[in-house]
Amino acid sequence: MSDTTDPKALAEKAMAELAQRALDPTPDNYELWYTVASGANPGLNREIEKLAETGTPLDDTSLKTVRSKYMSPAKSDSAILEMGGKLEDELSGVMQMLESATKDTGAYGASLSDVSAALDGERSPAEVRVLMETLVTATKTMESRSKQLEARLQESKAEVTQLRTNMEEIRTESLTDQLTGLANRRNFDETVAACMANATADGSAFTLVLGDIDHFKKFNDTYGHQTGDQVLKLVAQCMRHHVKDPLKPARYGGEEFALILPHTEITDGVKLADEVRRTIESKELVKKSTGENLGAVTMSFGVALFEPGESAGDLIKRADACLYSAKHAGRNQVKWEVSRDLEAIAS
Repeated sequence: MSDTTDPKALAEKAMAELAQRALDPTPDNYELWYTVASGANPGLNREIEKLAETGTPLDDTSLKTVRSKYMSPAKSDSAILEMGGKLEDELSGVMQMLESATKDTGAYGASLSDVSAALDGERSPAEVRVLMETLVTATKTMESRSKQLEARLQESKAEVTQLRTNMEEIRTESLTDQLTGLANRRNFDETVAACMANATADGSAFTLVLGDIDHFKKFNDTYGHQTGDQVLKLVAQCMRHHVKDPLKPARYGGEEFALILPHTEITDGVKLADEVRRTIESKELVKKSTGENLGAVTMSFGVALFEPGESAGDLIKRADACLYSAKHAGRNQVKWEVSRDLEAIAS
């Protein structure tokens, strides 16, 4: 796969792939093949290669499955926009209400001025009584409007608070992998970009770890996808046990996971990855439906230290090269310090 960073070249390669495979140039298909051409998602590239090796047709059905595993979903974006629209409508209503209240206050002030001016002159008791009735009526009207405004503002405050809560929940959901509860690929991309920017700005260390469950296909093929899901949840649980905020575990895609480690030197990243690896290996997987012991789950990890000036794709590529080395060396281990030979293997 090409590792060029020239957007025009990537676009041309993506369109060429679509034409070669007789796929419609839909936005989803274009995004997938553009990502493949960039090499920014090694897991996606390996999945495409596996499908090609096994002779699986790369049609709309198979690519939809691939996208669901490796591409960042944006299904909640419309929900966030909808909530934003409701929030805007609510605030617009409040502004109109305040504008109306301002006019009412002005009218009440004018009524007071008129009554005050009228009382300055000689007035009969009957005229004074009429003026007082006018003032009382205006005051009662203003009091009623004030109570309505206060009640409406309280309702609006509750509504705005609920809308903001809903928006935050939707955003959190959009950044969370629904199966494992870890950060999803979209969250991974955003967090890595932020960590790279911070490391560049303050000169701090930033280490990225990529991990892959060993022989995961065997679990799925032998015991079914429900057991495969159980394996993914087990791995996520072990990662959460060791990786605490501001460090972040993420599901990178499929059976691949990541540890995003800001302010962390590579030696500490390697140590943490190995702690996670050993914890996962120590767990025995039991099939829930039958109680059958399925043995241990193991993972391989690759660790890379961010180098100022490199792109996210470069960093991911180096970590993935280390992961590939760990797989090649027998699995269930951690590799780091990418050599030129490893870079050549990953390219």
